[in-house]
Amino acid sequence: MRVKVAQFISYLKEPYPYYYRNQKRLLLVLLLISILSFCFSYFFEPFVVNVTEHKINSFWILVIHAFIPFPIAYTYLSALNGTITDESKWTIRKEFFTLSGILLLIGICDFLIRDFIYANPNNWSVQYLFEEIRNTFLVGMLLLLLVLPLNLERLIKKHSSSLKSLSVGSTKEENNLIIPIKSTVLNEGFELNSKDFIFAKVESNYTEIYTSSPDGNTKMLIRITLKELEEQLRPVSNVFKTHRSYLVHLNAIESISGNAQGYQLVLKNCAATIPVSRSNIADFNAVYAKI
Repeated sequence: MRVKVAQFISYLKEPYPYYYRNQKRLLLVLLLISILSFCFSYFFEPFVVNVTEHKINSFWILVIHAFIPFPIAYTYLSALNGTITDESKWTIRKEFFTLSGILLLIGICDFLIRDFIYANPNNWSVQYLFEEIRNTFLVGMLLLLLVLPLNLERLIKKHSSSLKSLSVGSTKEENNLIIPIKSTVLNEGFELNSKDFIFAKVESNYTEIYTSSPDGNTKMLIRITLKELEEQLRPVSNVFKTHRSYLVHLNAIESISGNAQGYQLVLKNCAATIPVSRSNIADFNAVYAKI
C-alpha cells in the first residue's frame, strides 16, 4: 500500500506542459470546449431536467451552461499567467487542481444563475448548490481522469523516442575563451572563462550564472537579461537557449531524458536539472547532433 501511495505521489509530481500562455490558442481551445460541451448536452441529454420549471427555452439553457465556462476559465487562467514565472515547475498535480478549481467556480456560477432560468422556490438551497457542482464535475471528469493522463503518457513517449537520434556525451572540446560579461550595473561585470560556463538561469530581475571551479560550482548573480547574456556569449560555441529561462553550455551535458514538457538535462557535476521546452526540441536536436 505504501509503495502504491509513493508511486501515486511521484506521478503527481511529473512535469506537465503549461498550455495557457498563448492567449489566441487559449481562446480557441475554450471556444472548442464550449461547443463540444453544448453538443454533448444537446445530443446525449446526460442529466434529467424538469422542463416545466424552465423560464426560457431548453435550447438556450444548454447554450448558457455550455458557454458560461468560457469567461470563467479565461479570466482564471489569464490571472494565473501573471503568477507563473517558471513553467518548467508545472506538474500534473498543479494542472489537475487548476482545472478542478475552474470546475468548482463553474458549478458555483451555474448555481447563482438558477433564478434566471428555473422557476423553482428551492433554487437557493444547498441541495441545488451541490447538484450544480456535482454535474459540472461529472462532465469535467472526462478531462481530469482520462485526457490528462493519456496526454501525459503520449508526450513522455514522444519526447523519449526523439532522444534515440542523439548521441549523448560525444561533444568535442572547444577553445578556451575569456569573455567579458557586462552588466547594466557599474562595476558588476566580470570575465568568464568559456570552458567553465555551465548554465544560466533567469531569477526575477537578475540572471544566475553557474560556472565550474576546482572547489565546485560557483553561482554569480548579475543584473542582465538572458537575451543580453546570450548575445555576449555569442563567440562561445555550443551555448544554447533551451528554455525561455535557461541558457546551457551543451558540452556540460551528462545525460538527457524525456518528459511531458520536453527534455530534462543532467549536467556534469551539477545537481540542477535543466529543461528543454517542447518548442525548442527540434532546434536542440539539430544543434546537438552537430557537436
